[in-house]
Amino acid sequence: MTTEAAHSIPRASVINLANLLQRDTPNRLAIVSTAVPEMDPELYVVTRTEWRNPGEPLLHQLPRLLSNLEALRGTRGVPSEVYLDSTDGIALYLPTGVYVSDIPMDPKSAVLFLKDIIKDTIHFYVTTVKDVEAHFWRFARREGFSKTIVEKIGRKEPGFRSRATLSRFHSVMKQYFSIKFRIHTSESCLRVEGDY
Repeated sequence: MTTEAAHSIPRASVINLANLLQRDTPNRLAIVSTAVPEMDPELYVVTRTEWRNPGEPLLHQLPRLLSNLEALRGTRGVPSEVYLDSTDGIALYLPTGVYVSDIPMDPKSAVLFLKDIIKDTIHFYVTTVKDVEAHFWRFARREGFSKTIVEKIGRKEPGFRSRATLSRFHSVMKQYFSIKFRIHTSESCLRVEGDY
């Protein structure tokens, strides 16, 4: 057995222990396999994010969904499609920037280290999503679309039923977000176009 193999056994056990301690949350650590075998694989936080409130109109929630997708760019974790009528949320595979060799050898230190990695990675992701969405709404307001107006369009309130207005809001989203997407209303599905 090589030295690297001997070190990877306790580290794998520590990753399993850290995951066991996270059992009351949707958060887990994983090593995501790639086409190119890596000598020192990167750890990913696997979790789920809820982006949709089923009791509210969908339209004003689309920027939240797109902010989540935008924050995933470059992580190998952008889903190719999201079903808009689903309340399951989005599965996230968040890179940590930490490799297996970075895990301390001492089991207690390693578990604390891994728990901090999970917490910090999720905090960074959530903060990024909130910032992207907040900047979007500032941009949208300059284009004449406050959140309140978009909610009224989504509810199809009198005076807010114009297809041209809805089309303009979709155009504003496409201008702001770098993710290329298409909404298929007949399938209630948002499809991401291209590789991110």
